Amino acid sequence: MLKGLLYIFGFLIAGELLTRLFNLPVAGNIIGMLLIFIALKLKIIKLKDVKPASDQLIKYLVVFFIPYGVGLMVYFKLIAEYWIPLSLGLVFSSILSLYISGIILQKFGK
Repeated sequence: MLKGLLYIFGFLIAGELLTRLFNLPVAGNIIGMLLIFIALKLKIIKLKDVKPASDQLIKYLVVFFIPYGVGLMVYFKLIAEYWIPLSLGLVFSSILSLYISGIILQKFGK
């Protein structure tokens, strides 16, 4: 499991470094996920090395949402002021994401 955590955090650090070095407008954790995905697809690293650590992280995934909940409480007044546009944007983006995911699944799911 330690080897898997080292892989996961190594790719996270690599993504953060790439974001800062090249001043990319994408979060470093997203770049890191893309890098680890590519490494898994190209069989640079094996899934069996990463799976135990990733299963444990997913088990405690709810803990990672605590900072977002605190952020919502900190910006409660701002959210209360702009709740209509925020709600519309949330609903529209959710529907759009589901629609696009459905199209991609139909195209490549076969």
